[in-house]
Amino acid sequence: MQAEEQRMSVIEHLTELRKRLIIALAALVIGVILAFVFQETVFEIIKQPLNRAPVEADLVTLSPSEPFMTAFKTSIVAGFLLSLPVLAWQFWAFLMPALYENERRSIVPYVLFTTILFLAGVTFGYFVVLPVALTFLVGYGGDIFQQQLRASEYISFVTMFLLAFGVVFEMPALMLLLSSAGLVNSVILGRIRKYALFGIAILGMLLTPGGDPFSMLLMMAPLYALYELGILLIRGMDRRRLRRERKARERGNNP
Repeated sequence: MQAEEQRMSVIEHLTELRKRLIIALAALVIGVILAFVFQETVFEIIKQPLNRAPVEADLVTLSPSEPFMTAFKTSIVAGFLLSLPVLAWQFWAFLMPALYENERRSIVPYVLFTTILFLAGVTFGYFVVLPVALTFLVGYGGDIFQQQLRASEYISFVTMFLLAFGVVFEMPALMLLLSSAGLVNSVILGRIRKYALFGIAILGMLLTPGGDPFSMLLMMAPLYALYELGILLIRGMDRRRLRRERKARERGNNP
């Protein structure tokens, strides 16, 4: 009887997984189709940072198939971004039944926090840093070269640039995770601040496409601010934990 119940449980989990995968795949396909149908709008959004930069450069293609393949690849990326809320929800909806109630209460704010940080990083990179980086990179040697940017390479550059900003803006969330695991605390992070600043400089150099100093500095500034924000959040979390422990001890001493 117990083996039958376990087998049914496995079947139910596989059925649930199949359901979530079908919904996620359908959302992704719909997102890609919408992005391909409205590809002019998508390309206009991608070209906006270049248009805001005070430089003159055209996007060109160098083979008969490149326009279609570039549009198709761009539609896949844009479709993934459009369907990302559905994909994320299906992932967490599949995991939720396996979590305890207190884990559900803590993981939902954490997921929301990480999502906000990622979007903030992409937004900051798109509106603030990318035009500056393009101004420096595309405008460099303007008296020598006639700038023509290959469309596929420009789109890859923009995608990786924004992805890098979205990922590195997750620093406070990573710090909170390490603190929850007992690996770091606000005191340790405060003591290694100068080493963290050096690491941020290295990270900014490695993750900035093109390696120009202006976009590197513009990446370092918010990263260091996020590091300090992480310390403040961990300090507040430590204080709340200490208050809960003190109240628990008081209740134990006063039955």
